[in-house]
Amino acid sequence: MRGTILKQAAVAVLLSSSVLSFSASAYGNTSLDQSINKVKSELNRGTTHYVYPSLDGKLVSSGALYPALNSAKKNYERTRNLINSSSLSNVQKQAKVGEIDSLYNEKISGGLVPYIDAYNYALRYLVPIMSRIQDAQNRNDFATVEKEYHKLSYQLKGRSAILYRFSGKAARDLLLEKYKKTADAKRDELMVPVTIYMEIIKINDYISKGNNAGAISSYAEIAALLPSLPNASSNKFVAALLVEVAKVKSAVDGLQISQQEILDSKVDNLATFLNNTQSPYFTVSTNASNSVVVNVKENTSIVEFLDKGFYSAFTSQLGVTKVNGNAPTSPQALTYLASLFPGVTTINEMKGKSVVVPLTVNNGSELNVDFTIHFQ
Repeated sequence: MRGTILKQAAVAVLLSSSVLSFSASAYGNTSLDQSINKVKSELNRGTTHYVYPSLDGKLVSSGALYPALNSAKKNYERTRNLINSSSLSNVQKQAKVGEIDSLYNEKISGGLVPYIDAYNYALRYLVPIMSRIQDAQNRNDFATVEKEYHKLSYQLKGRSAILYRFSGKAARDLLLEKYKKTADAKRDELMVPVTIYMEIIKINDYISKGNNAGAISSYAEIAALLPSLPNASSNKFVAALLVEVAKVKSAVDGLQISQQEILDSKVDNLATFLNNTQSPYFTVSTNASNSVVVNVKENTSIVEFLDKGFYSAFTSQLGVTKVNGNAPTSPQALTYLASLFPGVTTINEMKGKSVVVPLTVNNGSELNVDFTIHFQ
């Protein structure tokens, strides 16, 4: 009898333990599932905080979104920790963590966070630059307009891609319309005025250094740009700029320029042209009148060097009418040119050597010079 009672007591204890164990486990899993479903719901709402208002044409400020972002981050991390510390198998843990990770990456990392970043970028960079430009325009401060214009161009060229990186087309379109398109329009509006102002600075510098050819050449650049300026009658900034243009025009009109100065200016332009078009093979620098230095970068034949890159630009841009008394492309001129490189087949063999070419140039009147080409 006593043994029967003991057995019944033991069974009762085992049953009680099983029931309690089952109930705790069931409760724990239920509680975890509720936490997971709750955070999924919150993460899914991540983009709606700025997308839904944008459908009504409203742009939500970043400040208004930080509470939602902080809550989503906190609950996401909390739920992740709950999953990893639960009694689920490793496979189950990975599956559930993967579900909320995917949602977080899509809605928060790919939506809410980059929207906030884009909004903050616009307010921290584009808005202040635009404000400084407008203030400078209002007081006809050309130097500050130029400085801020270059800052704006840099932002629009290299950094404004951040404005495109979040999901939600309606919100993106609103942000671009309010900040980037207005910045693009301001840059386009100022492109010609700023270029003219920069040429004015160059003209004044040229005149102070006695470089009449440079001053005249820079004013020619201004004259070519004037038709592209906005209407001065409705733009006070442009009207003030035209006053400055008139001042430099008056100064340039009184300048005298020699044929040698014109040639020196053309040699500088030739160097710029060749460096832009032939830099993989050679570059050109100038350090004295009637001369250039050819910096060899890739070996090639003398014929290729002259025929493909150098000679045609050299004669056309400098206004060469004769080479050693003959037309530049005449057989006599080409034969003479070949004689300047006796026994030489490649440009590398010319390093450290120079050739002197008798030229006649005509940029208004004839000028005879001995032009030196040095190779290094």
